[in-house]
Amino acid sequence: MGWVHQVKHDTFDKYPADSLELPTQALLTIWDCLPDFREDLVLVGGLAVRFLTKPPLEGMPGAVTLDVDFGVSLAAESGGGYPGIRESLSGHGFQWEKGRFTRKFSDMELAVDLLTDDGKSDRGTAVVDDGLQVSLFPGINRALKCSREVTVMGRTLLGSQHVEKIKVAEIGPLLVLKLNAFGGPSGRKAPKDAHDILYLATNYLDGTSAAVAAFQAERRMRDRGMLHALKCLEDFFLNPDAPGPTACAAFQLNNQHREPQNEYVSLRIRQQCVTLAQALLA
Repeated sequence: MGWVHQVKHDTFDKYPADSLELPTQALLTIWDCLPDFREDLVLVGGLAVRFLTKPPLEGMPGAVTLDVDFGVSLAAESGGGYPGIRESLSGHGFQWEKGRFTRKFSDMELAVDLLTDDGKSDRGTAVVDDGLQVSLFPGINRALKCSREVTVMGRTLLGSQHVEKIKVAEIGPLLVLKLNAFGGPSGRKAPKDAHDILYLATNYLDGTSAAVAAFQAERRMRDRGMLHALKCLEDFFLNPDAPGPTACAAFQLNNQHREPQNEYVSLRIRQQCVTLAQALLA
């Protein structure tokens, strides 16, 4: 989602066609093995985008990700003899290193990131269950409070078929988080985050108008990430040649956004970003 530790591709074509399969298997596995933490966890990031949006039109870029991101409450703590987060994920091959869980597969390394919010800091780390030092990110607390339950079906990492009801951050808080990931205090202006912002809002299950309204409602709810999200829109998305729209076009057109044959499509993508930014700021 643009966090400090994440590695993401700069263009859509670098993601394999089944890029969502392994992260979804990991999601089902992790949710199943952490029953005592479900009240303190919420899915955010690129996998959350998948579950809040309609599938793309054939041949068009959609949701992609190479990892799993969870928002976690600072109050998350194991007790009563139950295993903690580290022990539970270690039992499925995930190792805690450099502030994230990772597991190596034959063709890729899958990462699981935990993010929290201490209610005051824009960056840094805080300790959650079992001494895990996780990244601070403004807006995670709102995602924990404002989520929807999504039924996810598929295979686990062990290969068994499974069904889980998983808490996914709702569109308003998720847009705030995505804008912070692109241009907030820890933002890196990654092209994928710009794509996620546009795709999330324009392909939202309940429609773009509902997505815009939900984002604007976060102002009234005093989402702690909102000030940075608004500044990101103002600084990086209000002109077709600004960093946000340009990054989005570069991602979707595989860095061919300046080629003459893609001039019209590039302008359309960039103008969509501007129109969305104007609506979100209205």
